[in-house]
Amino acid sequence: MKTKNFLASLFVLSSITLAAASTHQISGEASGAPGIQGSWSSAKKVQVGTYNEDGRSANSPLWFTLAEGTLTEVYYPTIDQGQVKDSQFLVSDGRTFFQQERDLKHKVEVLSPSLVKITNQDFSGRYKISHTFYTLKDSATLVDEVEVQTNINGIHIYLLTNPQLNNTAAKDSAAVTNDGFLFSENRTQLSVSTSAGFRQKSVGFVGSSDGYQDISRHYQMNNLFTTATNGNVASTGEIEIPQTAGTYHFYVTYSFGDLVKLKAKKLTDYNQAKNDYVLSWTNYLNTLKVPKNLSAPQLLLYLRSLYTLRCHEDKLNPGAFIASLSIPWGESQKESPNQEIGGYHLIWPRDLFNVSVALLNSGDYPAALRALRFLKKIQYKEGAGTWNLNPRIIPKAGAWPQNTWVTGRTYWEGFQLDQTAFPIHLFYHILLKTPTADRGALIAEFQPMLTSALNFISTYGPWTHQERWEENFGISPSSFSAATAALIIGSKIYPSTAYGQYMLDTANHWLYTPNDNIDTWTFTTNGSYGDGRYYLRMAGGSSYDANWNPNDNSSIHIANSSQSIPQGKVLDQGFLQLVLLGLKPGNSPEVKASKAILDRQISYVSPKGRGWYRYSFDAYGEEGKGRLWPLLSGEHARFAIERFSANDLSWNDVLKETNTIVDSFLGFANSGLMIPEQVFENSGEGTGSATPLAWSHAEYIKLLWSVENKKNIENVLK
Repeated sequence: MKTKNFLASLFVLSSITLAAASTHQISGEASGAPGIQGSWSSAKKVQVGTYNEDGRSANSPLWFTLAEGTLTEVYYPTIDQGQVKDSQFLVSDGRTFFQQERDLKHKVEVLSPSLVKITNQDFSGRYKISHTFYTLKDSATLVDEVEVQTNINGIHIYLLTNPQLNNTAAKDSAAVTNDGFLFSENRTQLSVSTSAGFRQKSVGFVGSSDGYQDISRHYQMNNLFTTATNGNVASTGEIEIPQTAGTYHFYVTYSFGDLVKLKAKKLTDYNQAKNDYVLSWTNYLNTLKVPKNLSAPQLLLYLRSLYTLRCHEDKLNPGAFIASLSIPWGESQKESPNQEIGGYHLIWPRDLFNVSVALLNSGDYPAALRALRFLKKIQYKEGAGTWNLNPRIIPKAGAWPQNTWVTGRTYWEGFQLDQTAFPIHLFYHILLKTPTADRGALIAEFQPMLTSALNFISTYGPWTHQERWEENFGISPSSFSAATAALIIGSKIYPSTAYGQYMLDTANHWLYTPNDNIDTWTFTTNGSYGDGRYYLRMAGGSSYDANWNPNDNSSIHIANSSQSIPQGKVLDQGFLQLVLLGLKPGNSPEVKASKAILDRQISYVSPKGRGWYRYSFDAYGEEGKGRLWPLLSGEHARFAIERFSANDLSWNDVLKETNTIVDSFLGFANSGLMIPEQVFENSGEGTGSATPLAWSHAEYIKLLWSVENKKNIENVLK
């Protein structure tokens, strides 16, 4: 459309709209306070993003997520503080139909490792809307570059935004401004505006007086409110574009901070801002290493994975990498008064270890070191209290919290032995990549952290209150492996000392003492599957002081289903950690026999590739059923490499397995190349649990580097 015709059409249509608007009811405060109970958004993200900074600055402290064709959770000023639930366009012709973008046909294009374009198309072909989101340099501002193509006259486009300031839907306020909308709660402010301008604007309470209610029922906005105070609020604004068929470009901005400063920094060059965003990531990725001989799809997923991992780091608290920029099944997570929903935007030491090792082996030494320093900061110190697990009373000093917010404030309170071990592993991974001349200073910096953690493990291990799936107590091959390998690492950090020798002796006692070792504790000889000989998920799970006897037919509790199941029937692949962390060779008969039974009992070949369940009877998922976890596939592939190291497989046979699993990662990744936590068996597509899961992306990276090196990179003992 030529400029002159565009302006003429805009003048005529604006005049008609203003005349029509005069018949609408305009009032001050919206009715229906405080709105409906709050919830969050779908966890099926196809994009996460933030402006890349160098790990030492926090000038652009904003993160965004996209799912179901729309903007979903936005975080500011830290990566664990959700500020927006969602924002999307509503569409109507004013007379006969209403649609929301979430319900349209979605197409996702990965334009670069850092940039994604989403196109939402009406199934009847009347219009389509595309979005490209990016954040600004030196500003807590998110930009949505929008293109609307209408194929019929009379299409109205409305922007609906539902903030949830300060991580909750309660106590927000909204107001109409000259430029758009302003949301506030205490000191947090969010302004929403568009380069096209708004033809009509209203705010209201969600579920009662927000614009969605009007447009979905009447195909237009009848009630225009200027304020909505102290509740679950939303804004609705009709975009000021012509209602004649055509293609229209404009921008929507979401800005946090002081409103006066925001006006002073009015954005004018959107293309330069987008180029700055892409360049910030291109420059970072160019500093990293790339495995050789990757196919184009493998390379793009590798770069996309590095981008995704780095996006998960907080900026005000360097090294605080969260598990996922999502809330599993967020749309069903209803809020209660004064309740904080952590979702997965929390730090687990276990996930942080896996992310850090992936980045470290890809060449990002500073990120791994930042993570280690964050772990040092949040370690429990003297006076932190105890875990009262009668008759086990365990002082917390030396251990780590189950998970924390980015400030180190704890969220859940469980004791997980492997999460006390993995910071020691991470230290040693970093130490091995540190120049020899600098290693003494590194050991000195972290010595209090290391010795207090080693003392904790040697005193209270190998028993754990929760294993790596955060549910069961007793003796777990996976938790055991992390803890025992940490003690051996301790002997390597402090060689030729009585302290180092004590750590080695303790590890060897747990590994080899006749009739009192990991095999006699967890390897059953009268199990329910195959010939009855395999490792259990857990032993000694009937009480905190139960004996660790894999043959006693005692039961363990399945936390997410409240079932009580005989321990001999509950499998998981935690025993692979005995090999992956260097405690047993890849040709271990017990491990190989257990894996053969595991593969028959709790794996499934989906259309996108073979996957493995976490454990038998898992109920963490839709319809009370756990699904396939892509990250587990990486462990099986690295086990094949350990078999090569033990002269038990040829390299060609290893590649057959690793190539198949690399292909499954490509298949399990969604259209935005985000790798899920879980995928459905019958489709290989992600569930509503968490996408992306940083750990899943880390496993893909770790696998590629293990293949490149012909060595499992997680094993530092051999």
